[in-house]
Amino acid sequence: MNSLRRMLDVLSLFKPEQAVIDVELICSQLGYAPASAYRYVRELSDVGLLVRLPRGYALGPRVIELDRLMTEYHPLLSSSRDLTQHLVEQTGLSVLISELYGSTVISIYHQPGANVDPLNFGRGRPMDLFRSATSRVILAYLLPRQLRKIFDAHTDHPGVQRIGGDWKVFSKTMLQIRKQGFCISVGELDPEKTGLAAPIFDEKQRILGSITLVGPSERFAAFNQEFLANLVVGAAASITAHISAA
Repeated sequence: MNSLRRMLDVLSLFKPEQAVIDVELICSQLGYAPASAYRYVRELSDVGLLVRLPRGYALGPRVIELDRLMTEYHPLLSSSRDLTQHLVEQTGLSVLISELYGSTVISIYHQPGANVDPLNFGRGRPMDLFRSATSRVILAYLLPRQLRKIFDAHTDHPGVQRIGGDWKVFSKTMLQIRKQGFCISVGELDPEKTGLAAPIFDEKQRILGSITLVGPSERFAAFNQEFLANLVVGAAASITAHISAA
């Protein structure tokens, strides 16, 4: 692992229950020598990604600056704001725009619907690839070799077991999602909430992320599922076209 990757891995230590880190923690959790840990926190602090506090280091102001730039100018978001607003107006459901991030999926935008209850997995909270329509519709469109590699690495994962305990069943489920062009899940992340997601692709038709309608299952039941699926699939296609044209 090169030194740049090792330095950036320091940022992966931040969690809700671990908002402040120090050199001792970096050494114990990442296995770094103290000299390396001190150098990494110094360099990250110099560019504003960390800030020194009495008890250690917290995320720095540069993170907020990057978040604002992403929120206002990210191509995926700038090409989808009008569409997400229109979906909310048509359905009263919330809309999520999510991206693939390593072996997880993270929502980068949340347009609230009529229901004001917070989502357990709203903007900024990562979710695994096997749980929820938001994630599985992305998983289904990975390249076959990527999909097999992920399956082999997570065979015992509860989410994989729910989808299919062996490769044949698992891959067949992924194929079914690709054939219908969307994925739907009920109560997997939020009790009594349903999600319906469609894939978003980049200019080379590689899976980039997903768009999800999510809200109370009771409200979902008031609509024809085909109607909602057409809305989401159409919005995903429009966002993909905008990205390709950018």
